[in-house]
Amino acid sequence: MPKTAKNLWPDIACFSNLALAYQRVRKAKRYDSDTIAFYADLETNLFALEAALRERTWKPEPFREFTVPVPKLRLVQAPSFGDRVIHQAVMYITSPVFERRFIFDNYANRLGFGTHLASRRLRSFMRSASAKWERPYCVKADIKSYFPSIQHDRLMAMLRRLFADEAVLWFFDTLIRGSGYVGRGLPIGSLTSQWLANLYLDELDHHIKDDLGLPYYLRYMDDFVLICPSKAEARDTLAKLDSFVQGLHLRLNPKTCIMPLSKGVDFVGYRHWTSHVLPRKRTVARARHSFRSMQKRYNQGRIDVDYVRSRVASFTGYMRHCDGHRTLNAILDRFVLARPEKNKKDSE
Repeated sequence: MPKTAKNLWPDIACFSNLALAYQRVRKAKRYDSDTIAFYADLETNLFALEAALRERTWKPEPFREFTVPVPKLRLVQAPSFGDRVIHQAVMYITSPVFERRFIFDNYANRLGFGTHLASRRLRSFMRSASAKWERPYCVKADIKSYFPSIQHDRLMAMLRRLFADEAVLWFFDTLIRGSGYVGRGLPIGSLTSQWLANLYLDELDHHIKDDLGLPYYLRYMDDFVLICPSKAEARDTLAKLDSFVQGLHLRLNPKTCIMPLSKGVDFVGYRHWTSHVLPRKRTVARARHSFRSMQKRYNQGRIDVDYVRSRVASFTGYMRHCDGHRTLNAILDRFVLARPEKNKKDSE
């Protein structure tokens, strides 16, 4: 892998890198119709992507749009299969450059980081702050309409500070300005958008850690938590953060709050205290509803055991990282599957 950000494009736009990127994308979307269609003429398609990158004729293809209801209603814009391969190829080579810029306590979209490490780190911060200060307070904040608010010109200025390779800058500029937004906004649903959105708040991370010198801070995409020694200092810090965020042409969510650390902190899907971690109430409520629905659909023969097994494994995996074994057992005890009744015609 290249050691500098000056001559990355040959490694990005080569056939072997695109072939590896295809394997990574295919692994997650093995049975999708787009995957099957791309595989049907794999070598030709990969050579076409290589030519489009080398000749700088590539442009983003139209997105497939759909909405997801959890954790809140969002419009997701999924790239075409070929574009996903290109995104993987680009980020495989360029992500180490992003990583060198990021602070440690930035947990989104990074290999080896993620929600569970963020959860453990927050609990460590809470214990340390509680031992150090008599009554610490927490600032819990996020950005209002984050992805649609990201300014293209400012994002490109950040990328120019990272990359000296003009071809790489051409790619990001083409991607950012060719995704259907004018002046601001990134699509939710692509790998590149995740990395670029993570970079956009990197200035906030360094402002808090380096300029303000506040150690108990961590961020997961546009959600962040900061622990202060008192309510007054928490209010003062929040005012400074609000001003800095506005300088990035962003706004804090009105739900941003200040609370005693002893009340617990809701972050990365869990509720944290110094002594324990619990699942979110709404996550448990959704799981109860989902399990009742699965039980009914299985008993009617509308879903199979593999579908049920994957959903149960997902929820038990989530609960394994908190003190929720009693809640999990209560849900599973009520979850009884019965074989679908045979159709009367089949039994005759």
